[in-house]
Amino acid sequence: MSVYLKRWRLAAEKYRLPRRNASTTGMLPEAAAIDAEARRSAACCELVHSVARSSGEVCLKVTGSSMLPAVWPGDEIAVMRCECAELRVGQIVLYRRDAGLTAHRIERIARDYLVARGDSLLSADPPVLPGEIVGRVESILRHGSGIRPEPSSVGRIASPILRHSDLSRRIALSLARCMSRRHGWFLRRSEEMQAS
Repeated sequence: MSVYLKRWRLAAEKYRLPRRNASTTGMLPEAAAIDAEARRSAACCELVHSVARSSGEVCLKVTGSSMLPAVWPGDEIAVMRCECAELRVGQIVLYRRDAGLTAHRIERIARDYLVARGDSLLSADPPVLPGEIVGRVESILRHGSGIRPEPSSVGRIASPILRHSDLSRRIALSLARCMSRRHGWFLRRSEEMQAS
């Protein structure tokens, strides 16, 4: 081996990346955080699916706004395990996809898949396979009151408006946050009055 080659090898060894072990993943911190978040999200989805399969029911807090005006961010949904044959057009179904959970209304049911769409979304979701279905939304809990998930007449009028206007969706979400804060203040105030 020539002297030049030895020097090159020694210089290269100085810059060699450390081997991957429990403390060193070889990823940038941002990529490692995203990867960890994806694994956590997938584990949560699997846990929800397992609980729904074993106990028959699971309750979740909604974070998205794709089902406005029927389901608002912060609402809790009660999901019951069901078979595909029990599902009907117009019901809200919870399903797993891409390490996430989605609750959307059924638009069409075919023999080996169904098509769902959020009430305030323009386009339908890709076909949902029977293995992806967690269950059917049986009730919505908003500010302590139970609500049926069927579409209302107000919802049928508001959905197309929210679907085609980002401004109306932002206004609706701002109003909902304001009402939620007031409702929370009212609940705290009534609890204080009952305690005294």
